[in-house]
Amino acid sequence: MRHEVRTLTPADQPDWRRLRLDALERYPAAFLTTAGEQRARPSSVDRAALSGGTWRGLFLSHEMIGIGSLRPMQQQACAHRMELGAFYVVETHWGSDAAQLFIDTIEAEARRRGATQLELSVAEDNPRAIRFYERNGFERFGVQPRAIILDGVPQDDFFYVKMLDR
Repeated sequence: MRHEVRTLTPADQPDWRRLRLDALERYPAAFLTTAGEQRARPSSVDRAALSGGTWRGLFLSHEMIGIGSLRPMQQQACAHRMELGAFYVVETHWGSDAAQLFIDTIEAEARRRGATQLELSVAEDNPRAIRFYERNGFERFGVQPRAIILDGVPQDDFFYVKMLDR
């Protein structure tokens, strides 16, 4: 079967929401939005977010198995930077080439769009994601203390960057 990565549209909202909730429920400390916040959000807000062109979907045949966002910086002085956010591939496809294809495709798009650096944040207690990003050439360049506080417990995030012009 063949994987495909494409920009999501408002029509993808039901599948996007299903994967988003799966990610938020399974790994609440890995994302800034909580599952409760997502559940309370009207579908119209989701569709509006998907109309912005920043969300990507990873598909196997016609089934969405991954989501992630690619966000350009809006200010002219930061136009060389893009952020990879909310990257998630369903657990049943871990260990396959799905996540690698997904990040490679997003990185290639960032390059085509003129980005010279790709940035992301990852929870310090997410060693699997940290290994994946480091294996893909991302370098840690800082820590955001108490990036989130869940159930009264603060958690730091690591900032990573990959220079695309090297």
